[in-house]
Amino acid sequence: MKVDLNPFKNIAQFIKINSGKTNLCVLFLLVSSYMFAQNLGVDSSVPPPPCYANGNVGFGGAVGEGHFLTTDPNTIVYFHMSTSSNPMNDILVLYIDTGAPGRNVIDQSIDDSADAHRIAITNSNAFGFGSVIQFPPGFEASYAVAINVDFAGLWAIPNTGSVGNGGLNFVTAVNSTLTSSTQGFYDFDFGWADIGLTETDTFNFVGVYVSNTGYSSDEGYGSGIVSGTQGADNITFNGYISFPTCSETLSDEDLQDDVSVNYVNNQLFIKGINDVAIIRVYDMLGREIYKKTHQAQDSEPITLTLTKSELQFIVIESSDKKKVLKVIPN
Repeated sequence: MKVDLNPFKNIAQFIKINSGKTNLCVLFLLVSSYMFAQNLGVDSSVPPPPCYANGNVGFGGAVGEGHFLTTDPNTIVYFHMSTSSNPMNDILVLYIDTGAPGRNVIDQSIDDSADAHRIAITNSNAFGFGSVIQFPPGFEASYAVAINVDFAGLWAIPNTGSVGNGGLNFVTAVNSTLTSSTQGFYDFDFGWADIGLTETDTFNFVGVYVSNTGYSSDEGYGSGIVSGTQGADNITFNGYISFPTCSETLSDEDLQDDVSVNYVNNQLFIKGINDVAIIRVYDMLGREIYKKTHQAQDSEPITLTLTKSELQFIVIESSDKKKVLKVIPN
């Protein structure tokens, strides 16, 4: 089998293929040839750190306290989900913006109550809990994934006109492994072609966690759902998440180019954030190895001791900004 000799693109594959017969000298040369690099930016060929939900716990935290991991881009859109060991009793809906014409709002003109998943996607008023879901500026949902222990599927959302019973267009099942509300982790996937894209593309999404009667919670993906939101309360998103980079954007106009991060000699230098920030560090398998709250100020470096000669992700997140840096400390 051919192996790409870029160690940060396929080092895990290299080790797996050559387990039990790896030439350690060759492996050492592959890795050490890149040791001069410290601040490497973000490379989509290496799995990013986990992407976290909004932290709310109105339905028990299975979504709000959860996170997901992705894999290298290929023909499959793959999510590895964590519920943080909270029971998953309701329906997670992810609204997807592919760049095609879609809906900027889910309101009462979109009400498909043909089954539980359609009720969740359209936030149907069939049981009196219908609410308005407003997406961020520039975000237009053209697809939705809905997942619970009973079924998981992908639906297309018509971009014009009213949507009644059966009006959502079913596309495909999404190969979910969620079969028990208590299992803690589950996967789901679908093809890029299922949403009209290819593996070289990206898409944006937000998520809500809602009951099979359309009763909304405050848990979800993307910023803006107010803690304590429930029932028929309206939801307004002001930020979305990009796949597969796992980066969060507050709006089309706020791309956070004013934030820069560097890591030199066990010191983390942050410019553009003057706020309390959570700093997390992940290894290349996505495992969290450091988490602490710091006061980030332009003029004051933060001491952060990382493992030498190993690829790690530093994630800096304040109240309104997020930055990810990939480093290999010398």
